[in-house]
Amino acid sequence: MGFTMGKKDYYEVLGVGKGASPDEIKKAYRKAAVKHHPDKGGDETKFKEIGEAYEVLKDPQKKQRYDQFGHAGVDGGAGTGAGGFGGFDFSNFRGANGQNVHFEFGGNGGFGGFNMDDIFDMFTGGGFSRQRARGADYQANVTIDFKEAVFGTDKTVGLHNGEKVKVKIPAGIDDGMQIRLNGKGGEPHGESGDRGDLYVAVTVRPHKKFMREGNLILSEETISMVEAALGTELEVDTIDGPVIMKVPAGTQSGTDFKLSGHGVPLIRSDARGPQIVTIKVETPRNLTKRQRELMNEFSSGKKRGFFGL
Repeated sequence: MGFTMGKKDYYEVLGVGKGASPDEIKKAYRKAAVKHHPDKGGDETKFKEIGEAYEVLKDPQKKQRYDQFGHAGVDGGAGTGAGGFGGFDFSNFRGANGQNVHFEFGGNGGFGGFNMDDIFDMFTGGGFSRQRARGADYQANVTIDFKEAVFGTDKTVGLHNGEKVKVKIPAGIDDGMQIRLNGKGGEPHGESGDRGDLYVAVTVRPHKKFMREGNLILSEETISMVEAALGTELEVDTIDGPVIMKVPAGTQSGTDFKLSGHGVPLIRSDARGPQIVTIKVETPRNLTKRQRELMNEFSSGKKRGFFGL
């Protein structure tokens, strides 16, 4: 099991073993959360670490992926770095035509209702730009498909005045994110001042086969009981096209396999998360007479010792 640099083993964080039951995990979380709660003088970083561990270990599917792949199985390898959150860099980058492009989550100019412009004001007292007659901010919406969100695309949006603006959608953008284009909003009030900004809210259409979880792409493939027992090579759909995946003999239904590099890119990075493929073993419903005889022979063989040995 691989772990992201700087992150502790979630089981170690909660003080439980890998075989702990859901009740044991819950009790350990409550005990640790009470002990390290900041309101009671606890360490805030440790408290957040405890919450992160519990969010993974309380969910059977996330726990299974964590047990199999470590931190990479639940966060796509996205770590928190300087200037970033979960692998996402909040710093500006230079977009088309030299304009600055920012990424926002939630409401205008903020993350979950937290406005970074307010922080700027606290240090500048409003600043020179606040004294100028600034134009109104505009809001626009754009809908893209799942593949466009993974690989990026260009879209044209129409503004309130009929003006059309080309928006560069970066690879890895997620549903609900906003792109802010400086100076593409309303005209300033008066002779001097700056134009407002344009906030483009992105909606991503769901995919019929793939699900997204951070930088992971999740999918399922179904195989027969015989293929599961004997092993097989399976053609698996990925966002990059079909690939051949080896399924070993004895694979159980619900087993996860990781296809590295076939997930979602980190924004402003060449790194990509993996695709997690969950195998479902199909149980036959309508057996022929011969198939039923063979199944009965197999069942009897298991009771006596396979092949009569």
